[in-house]
Amino acid sequence: MATPAVGSSAGGVRPARTAGRLGSEEYHSAPLPIAQEAAILYSAGHTNAAVALLASEIKDATGRNNKQAWLMLFDLYQLAQNKEEYEAISMLFTVKFEQSPPAWTESGDQGADPRRGASRERKDFFALKPGPDGDLAGEIAKFGAFADQQGSARLDVAKITAISAGDATLLAAALARLRRKRTPLWFNNLEGLEKLLRAAFNERATEDQRPYWLLLFELMILQGKSSEFEELGLEYAVAFEISPPNWEVYVNTVSAAQTAAPAAGASAPIGPIAGFELKGVVSSASANQIGELNGHASSRQEVVVDMSGVLRIEFAYTPAFFDAVKAIQLAGKRVILANINEVNAALLEALGVNRYAILVRRKST
Repeated sequence: MATPAVGSSAGGVRPARTAGRLGSEEYHSAPLPIAQEAAILYSAGHTNAAVALLASEIKDATGRNNKQAWLMLFDLYQLAQNKEEYEAISMLFTVKFEQSPPAWTESGDQGADPRRGASRERKDFFALKPGPDGDLAGEIAKFGAFADQQGSARLDVAKITAISAGDATLLAAALARLRRKRTPLWFNNLEGLEKLLRAAFNERATEDQRPYWLLLFELMILQGKSSEFEELGLEYAVAFEISPPNWEVYVNTVSAAQTAAPAAGASAPIGPIAGFELKGVVSSASANQIGELNGHASSRQEVVVDMSGVLRIEFAYTPAFFDAVKAIQLAGKRVILANINEVNAALLEALGVNRYAILVRRKST
């Protein structure tokens, strides 16, 4: 009998609201404002649901006056590099509020591919989509051939809402082959696939589940997540009572070259716009950044944190982030979280972080 696929079709899924705190010690019984609810959806990884909620808000007779909802939509479309939808609401925003919308930037996906905005920006983009029966084998074969032909690839896995053990094996093998060829690879929307794979792990591991583990190991290698790889290896060893795969170093030659040799005529890199700089997705994997922030704060009375590089604060990590900010403030220091995009600002307000820090939004227009 074939191993059933794991996962289910995505819809307007909203994360269950915890009965306890959302990053603070207070309990939230009243409904949250739409902007804050959308921010929590995005924080929990439900980007499509957050976009749908905000899009519905700006079409509502009352909600269309909610400027914050518009600005959050601009942020989410920018992060997704959805220029078509961004431009579609730009004119409506201008007419409604009699001001220019936030400027579109080609580097807005902050996806770490240094070639974004170059002439071949989309030529090596490949979206992995299941066939009518949910099968991925054919698409995985096409992806491998496509990457060979292009010499590099940006793989989008947003459409994968279920994956069989057989397809997981094929995808892991295709990625490992390209990695060993030193093919430059980038990824879009990996978080959803990683959650899907973890959902396939049962407490009592079976041989049918092994392909999901092995694909997750490969994704961690390609992203350079050595600490997460090690943690997963410990889980694997306990689950299967055998040694996990070995860590292998993968170097994206294009990104490495870009880092080592900036484009001619480029100005020297400047430091953070304001104070200590947080970057990327703030999650349990950001413990080192939070540790560095605490060290930075120890010798200062005013602690300025530049949030311009923060893509998202993971919902599961919000209590720890809240506690880190609170601890600095309770030590008698003034905390300023600066250059926050509208989505993250709404989340921090929902958590109550604004009781312990001054929130300074990024200039949007």
